[in-house]
Order: sequence, then C-alpha cells, then structure tokens
Amino acid sequence: MIFINIQDELKIIGSYPSVMFNGREVPPSPKYNTPITPRENVNRFFRKGGALWTPCGGDIVTIIPKILPDNPARAFVFDLEPFDMKEAGGKDFFGIEWEYIPQVGGSMVRPGKGALLEDVNDWEKVIKFPNLDDYDWEGSSKRLKEVTEAGRAVSIWVMNGLFERLISFMEFENAALALIDEDQKDAVHALFSKLCDFYDDMFRRFKKYYNADGIYFHDDWGSQRAPFFSLDVCREMIVPYLKRVCDTCHELGMYLDLHSCGFNELLVPAMIEAGVDVWSGQTMNDRVKMLKLYGDKIKLNIAPDPVMPQPGATKEEMEQAAKESLDKFIDTYGPYLDSILVSGMGSLPGMYERIYTLTRKNAD
Repeated sequence: MIFINIQDELKIIGSYPSVMFNGREVPPSPKYNTPITPRENVNRFFRKGGALWTPCGGDIVTIIPKILPDNPARAFVFDLEPFDMKEAGGKDFFGIEWEYIPQVGGSMVRPGKGALLEDVNDWEKVIKFPNLDDYDWEGSSKRLKEVTEAGRAVSIWVMNGLFERLISFMEFENAALALIDEDQKDAVHALFSKLCDFYDDMFRRFKKYYNADGIYFHDDWGSQRAPFFSLDVCREMIVPYLKRVCDTCHELGMYLDLHSCGFNELLVPAMIEAGVDVWSGQTMNDRVKMLKLYGDKIKLNIAPDPVMPQPGATKEEMEQAAKESLDKFIDTYGPYLDSILVSGMGSLPGMYERIYTLTRKNAD
C-alpha cells in the first residue's frame, strides 16, 4: 500500500495564472504539491474510479473568450483581453441585440429587438448562422496560452444552449409553444439539428485552440416551481440534440456540465439519457435526493452556501461563519463527494484542504 502524505501534498508550491472577470483582475489560484495535475485529475474524475481526489475550487479555470459575440452580449467575459463593462450588451452570434442591466449583473434581449421568428417554420429564411472562421481564434489562443497550459482543467462557457437559443429567436412564450405545436415541431427539430452542427464546429475549435477539458452549457429548463416542459416533451424535442452535443464533447475527450436553472428534478432522467456528465442546478432542487437516485449516473456541481458577513463583523467572526458553512456542506454532502464537482463559485477558506483530505485516495 502506498503511503499518502496529505500534509506534503497540500503544500503550496506556486500559483496558477487567472483570467480577468469582466475586465477585473482575479487573484491567482494556489498550486499545490499534488501527485498529478488538477487537469489530469479532473479528466480522471469522469472515468469512473479514476480521480485521486474530488475536483474542487481552482482545479478548473473558466474561459469565456471575448472574441465570440455571445459573451460580451451576455456580459460575461473571462479572458486576458481587457473588457470594459461599457461594452457589455450588443449583438450576439445571430444578430440578436442584448441589453446589459447593471442592477442584475446580466443581459436580456433588448425589448423590441428580439423575436426574429413568430413561426419556427420560417427559420431557414430568417436565421443567418455565423461563419466561425471570422473570429481570431489564433490570437485568442496565444493570449490565453499561459492559462490554458498551466495544468488546470479548462472549462469553456457556452451562454445559449438549445432552448435558450430558441427563446432568443422567438421570445419565451412562442418558444415554449413551438415545442408542442404539431405544425412547428418538425421545424424545431430541423433548427436544433442545424444548431448542433454549429456547436459541433465551435467545440472542435475550443479543443484545438484552448485545449478545453469541459463545456459549461447554459440551457435553463425551469422556473422556481416547475420545469417549463414535461419529461416526455424534453425527451422528444431536446434530448436527441443535447445527446449530439454531449457525443461531440465525449468524442473530443471533454465533459459536458449542463447549467440548467429551475426546479428540474423531473428532467434529470432526460439529462442522463442525453449523456450529460454534470448538472449545475439550483438550491430549490433536493440535491441529496438526486444524488441518492442518480449519483451513479450523473454528477452534480454544488457549492457551499455563500457567507454573508454582518456589517461590522470581525475577521474572526467571518472565519467562523465560513467554517460553519463548510461544516454544513460536508455534513450534507460528505457521503456523496465522489459524485460532486465542488464549485469554486462558493469557495471558502480551507475548503480545498478539507475536500482534498476527505477524498484523497490511491489510484485504482
């Protein structure tokens, strides 16, 4: 049996460079004395039983390239290229105009500038797909090389998935209706198939130019109370195309993390059937229940509860609040850590060390 010296492995031996978040500097992430790189461990995590520890926090670096119009339009740019939030909003890949709303920290389709379609049957006459050759992939790749080749896993965000893209073309009510309207369903299938061709081309470029390890695919499927559509509708209208997206990822050696907001517990079987590797869901879902039911088939991306310090709180009080949040996370999810990607978005002091110590194991 190999002796594991966790204390030695958790020595900080350097740092990983970070990208800027919407033009703001982000502190570098600590580099630990781990026996394999975070990138290798993340990739092993998606091969059953292969990870040496549960990926956590800064093991994954997020890239949201400025060169792609969706990202400034949606006001999310994680890059080394300067980005002024005054540039946020504007046209996406398909010419839809988005308006940045500072109060909510995101963008919405500019009123009166969306709804290219009222009937999906018209999509071939109206929707103009971009030529991905038009963007400076080489230049972007060179700028980000110090980040993408540093040893952390690289996750690329895709801001508009299948249903969200349909919403941007039609507005929500019309998009939801199109999924169940017998006169439009064939056209939805054709449009989604064409979108899959687009995503396939894009993902291959993500792999070539950024050596991406995963795709963080945004596609909200529900409200706070219920999904937007039934499991049967999801299986018929979305799963075949989400499966194509997942198949492309897997062919390229990448995982797919589905960022899908809403109360979507009923749709988890559809995610599994499509081949989704990770679901990033919201707290209204019973995630312990989902882990018990499906933890051997899909992983969940979960963060500890954020700490909201009271005004005037001392450093000691803030540290205690962070410890209590982390204790709660471990108490709740400790038995399921082999099925959880521990999100860096809720990173707390000592989180990495706790998760690493709890989950470190010998390679099979």
